[in-house]
Amino acid sequence: MSEKFHACFISYRHPAAIGGREEKLINQVFKAISDHVQMYTHEHEVFFDRRRLVPGYQYDEQLADAICRSACMVIVYWPSYLESDYCQKEIRAMLECEQKRRDILGDKLHGCRLFIPVILRGNYEDLPEGVTKDCHCLDYKAQATRPSVNIGDDETTSEELYRIAEYIKLLCDKMKSESDRLFDKCKEYGFPKPSSPAAPKEIQAAPPQSFPGR
Repeated sequence: MSEKFHACFISYRHPAAIGGREEKLINQVFKAISDHVQMYTHEHEVFFDRRRLVPGYQYDEQLADAICRSACMVIVYWPSYLESDYCQKEIRAMLECEQKRRDILGDKLHGCRLFIPVILRGNYEDLPEGVTKDCHCLDYKAQATRPSVNIGDDETTSEELYRIAEYIKLLCDKMKSESDRLFDKCKEYGFPKPSSPAAPKEIQAAPPQSFPGR
């Protein structure tokens, strides 16, 4: 029996206030991504850790396991995201997992990145180069300034979300045949140290691009 894995892991910063604008946008992104992914697969679920919306949340082994067991990572980004040690740990973990998957899958992952940033505020190029290099993003800044608009309500963003869902399903298909080798040791996985080569101290900006490129 092949190892089960998640379609994607939603990485986000703990909101400053429960019920505030940040939390509403986080939930919008989760619902939009999960709704679209479900149209392409019921086998691989979107992992969204709702416990982080509770004050005082701490990392645990299950969170590391969930990142290891996810085909890719959706980053819900605004400037305070990188102030969080938690979020930086998640990025380092997925960068490490991405490299291990390239070692196993080889050419199957050629031209593919395992990060999908959704930009709510700030600049895409502020993310670490390890994330932005050859990576595409969904720029949602314009829509996120309007409180009454949900992500995907406008035609352009809706089309982009469909393409993101198609891409996530593509990654799942590429990994399914090797799921035992890719995910069988996830229960033993732990977060890499800050000094990990996967997260270089010096980072440079990369030009922003719309997902999945044009």
